[in-house]
Amino acid sequence: MPPHNKPPSAVGTSLWRHRNFRRYLTGQAASVAGSSITQMALPVLAVLHLDATAAQVAWLAFLGQLPPALLALHAGALADRYSKRRQMITGDLVSAAVLATVPVSAALGTLTLTQLMIVAVVQGTASVLHDAAAISLLPGLVDRSMIQRSNSRVGTLFAIAATGGSHLGAVLTAMGGPARALLGDVASYLISAGCTARIQAPGRVRTRPETRRLRDEIGEGLRYVYGDDRLRTLTLVNATTSFALGLLNTLWALYLLRALAMSATAFGVVLGLGALGAAAGALA
Repeated sequence: MPPHNKPPSAVGTSLWRHRNFRRYLTGQAASVAGSSITQMALPVLAVLHLDATAAQVAWLAFLGQLPPALLALHAGALADRYSKRRQMITGDLVSAAVLATVPVSAALGTLTLTQLMIVAVVQGTASVLHDAAAISLLPGLVDRSMIQRSNSRVGTLFAIAATGGSHLGAVLTAMGGPARALLGDVASYLISAGCTARIQAPGRVRTRPETRRLRDEIGEGLRYVYGDDRLRTLTLVNATTSFALGLLNTLWALYLLRALAMSATAFGVVLGLGALGAAAGALA
């Protein structure tokens, strides 16, 4: 193929020359860093400021994980059917809006655990819609030969962003309290939406017959995964790992903050140091 006919993603050998990939990476890294701020600040807010019990913390964690469990298949089918960029931007803006209600309510003195639980459900729903589209968008941004390298760059930067976000969350919490620290995550969602909006030619949207139901597409995807030994094994491994992490994360914050009387700043540093392991694995 002559050089002038090559798609933009296939020109050059460096991924950093591809503007679409840079915009994608910048937006998603900002979102990951912001999410780490929330993962650090929200338990502090619930345990230390709202005096949540172990059962309430467990419910908060459960409700946050419920949307991915129920809607992940639907979100993937929607991303395959409609615009991935629009789905990502919608998820970012909804997450920013609902999360912004927390510091506003805290400033007014009306914040409750019930509101935190509602925020967890809405944000979890928006996040699963965003993530499903983001995962399927990446292969359309770079040449096929660069997908492995692009995934490596994404994993590395995301792990570093998660570490930095946890430490930033600790600093923001120490300076203004956990509720105001959440504004950092609100800003990250807006950055992510802005970067996604600037991505050009994100890939074709496949046209589906109007009579084809979403349930049929989901069933087709499930049969495809079940019929492939590698995909079936990876799915089982991921499900088992997620279950174990869910057990750990549910009471992790409660134990550190209440049983060990750890300060909010120290809690953020611990989370940041823990994320260094993910960064090291991604670099390896």
